[in-house]
Amino acid sequence: MQAQNRTLTEQIVAQGVASTAAAKVAATVTKATLTPEESQAWMQDLETRLETIRQCPEKNLGHIEEEMARSTREQMRIIAERSAQITANQTPCRCSQHDTALTDQKWIARTIDSRFGSLRIFRHYGWCEKCQEWHFPADYALGLQRKASASPYIQEICALLTTKMPPEQAVAVAARFGLDLSRCRLDREAHRQGLKAQAARDQFTAQLDAWEDFKALARHTDGPPSQPFTLVIQIDAWNIRERDDWGKTEELLQKKEKPSRYHWVYMATVFRLDHRGQTAGGRAVISERGYAATRLGVEALIRQLYREAHQRGLGQAKQVLVIADGAVWIWNAAKDRFGDALQRLDLYHADEHLWEVANDLYGKGTPEARAWVAPLLLQVRDDQTTAVMATLDELKPRLQEAQQKKLQTEIEYLQNNAHRMKYKEIMEARLACKNGVPTPEQLYKAQEPLGSGAIESTCRQYQCRFKRTGQFWSMSGDEALLCLETFWRNDRWHELYPHAKPAVALN
Repeated sequence: MQAQNRTLTEQIVAQGVASTAAAKVAATVTKATLTPEESQAWMQDLETRLETIRQCPEKNLGHIEEEMARSTREQMRIIAERSAQITANQTPCRCSQHDTALTDQKWIARTIDSRFGSLRIFRHYGWCEKCQEWHFPADYALGLQRKASASPYIQEICALLTTKMPPEQAVAVAARFGLDLSRCRLDREAHRQGLKAQAARDQFTAQLDAWEDFKALARHTDGPPSQPFTLVIQIDAWNIRERDDWGKTEELLQKKEKPSRYHWVYMATVFRLDHRGQTAGGRAVISERGYAATRLGVEALIRQLYREAHQRGLGQAKQVLVIADGAVWIWNAAKDRFGDALQRLDLYHADEHLWEVANDLYGKGTPEARAWVAPLLLQVRDDQTTAVMATLDELKPRLQEAQQKKLQTEIEYLQNNAHRMKYKEIMEARLACKNGVPTPEQLYKAQEPLGSGAIESTCRQYQCRFKRTGQFWSMSGDEALLCLETFWRNDRWHELYPHAKPAVALN
């Protein structure tokens, strides 16, 4: 049984044949399937395993599945190795960049870690006079990276597991599915994949720079939509903890400098309003949307967001709506790329500022605070921001200096955002939907969000991975992982791993 399961290359090595001869024999492989003898031995072994399970009443279908997976692993490894060898044999030994034949061609073996175990593959390599580099064309054809032994599937698994959980936990999950991946292996490979994702993201956003590429992008995404729609954009940020001043705390404190630990991660989400709906329980849900996330600053975020907005129909949108809190950087960035967009202050942030005043005046959570703030909250929803500011301004003469300063800060906040505090039309549309027969315009208007809950929840979901107890990051590490997670959320994972693209059903 063991002799039958050996690969062609293993048999050659076992006989003491030189590696050059082994390579020449490997080059003659033309079929990836098992031989009749190998298939028969495998089926006999599988039937023996399954019969043993059937004789144990306490074992269920799960035991059958487990045993089948174990029994077929070696056969799958053999087939994968032979198939990869055929691909290597059929790949021309040419430079992919210059399409010229490589010189000084030689054979060399490489061991690859796959989902079925180790594969040993012989392939040609040669020297390119133009590149002044050695090239391994079969590696490109097989999707292998130059300095890593992971197959494309192992590359993907390392990336996907590490975006969802720390490598320490991912080790056990990988082992449960038959993959022997160490913590260091997961960490290194995930970072390597993150760098690949960043390069793909840069290429994706670079379409905004070249005029010809931008026109092609516009032709792809512009044009009349099936029906007019609003494109909604929400922007926010959260803090991540990094090791940039690691080990320098005492030194910095002696210099009266504050150690740098927390830094901003900038995020945005974009979706069509007609892709927003409700569950049976009344919870808002978005069927399709795009994401942008980066640790590299506001400019990098807006660049990614602008590209993703085009992908989601910016050129077709009848209206663009930007919703966020009162952070100045958000509105400056939105004005830069979405100058004609309707801007809306998150209603719940506006409410929070009024509650701050109420709590400062009457005490947090007191009946007096609730009674004082209630009519102001109604005025905000009725687009009477000017009246709210007048009420606040009337309070200043009877307050102490410290309270006056705090109150003036809140008044200025409302002044700066007054043109973004237009909620009445949406409130009326929602009331019409609830109490009567709304017009089509009211029905659509009622779907507009008053707050930035979509991006708030998204930030929280990212933080569940990046802000676990005891975690510290580096910028290169968190940016790589952020990029991988965003590719996954944007349904562009198959661009990194073509084998992950859903297969088209055959008729």
